[in-house]
Amino acid sequence: MGKKRETRPAAPVTVPVDRHGLGAALTLFVTKLVVDDKRKQIHQRLLTSERRTETLGTLVRWLQGTQASLEGADRSPAGLHARFGEITGVHLDEDGARRTTLAAALDLGRDRPSLFIGDTGRIALVTTVGAPPVLCSWP
Repeated sequence: MGKKRETRPAAPVTVPVDRHGLGAALTLFVTKLVVDDKRKQIHQRLLTSERRTETLGTLVRWLQGTQASLEGADRSPAGLHARFGEITGVHLDEDGARRTTLAAALDLGRDRPSLFIGDTGRIALVTTVGAPPVLCSWP
């Protein structure tokens, strides 16, 4: 018998998002899931790269709506996909914005500040360093 070859999981499929697309996604996000008095400031900071990483790192404190830290199977991309299905949207981190799925965004955001905004604007995933990912939703 031969050796079993080690394989790595395939990289998540992503498509770059331009500034206009990012602006539209951020508008959906701040309108539904950010407290009223911080909407404009957070939108501006996430749209430009200068203070994006800092803003992503503190984003959880300015959220409204239902929030839940991901636990157990939901902390894996496969578990998240099994629970919610194929939700698409925009993933934003210090490297920029790209279209992907919720499950792939969880993988892309491991141990770094990031934000995934579902296409409907009713669901978002926030990841930070040293804390479990937070899933946010608006009814």
